[in-house]
Amino acid sequence: MDPEVEANWKPLETRLGKSRCAGFMYMGRINGITLYKHGITRTYLNLDEEGNCFRPTGGGCYQPADFQEELHTLEECLKSLGYTLETPYDDAFVRQKHATLRQLRMSLITLQLDPDDKIIH
Repeated sequence: MDPEVEANWKPLETRLGKSRCAGFMYMGRINGITLYKHGITRTYLNLDEEGNCFRPTGGGCYQPADFQEELHTLEECLKSLGYTLETPYDDAFVRQKHATLRQLRMSLITLQLDPDDKIIH
């Protein structure tokens, strides 16, 4: 994401309310659609400025989707993991997730990139 691009939270906050956006990351915009990725489920809600929902069809194209269906799928996934839309996806959550994975003897690879670096080896 271009560091000059300012996150637009209005469509998501309008649809969900600010407290229920705690787990989302702003991923950018494509074709007038703002992409919000949920940190825990790794799934997206894609909304235009009016809050209409869209689903990717491939190649940068999107088709209209039912917001309530997309939201229900996301909430059911969160519920199955023991979380809600109010659960923040923050540094504390990530640290706990990594600790749990280490306890389960699962390997972790963490990449940290400097936004000013233009070449990755």
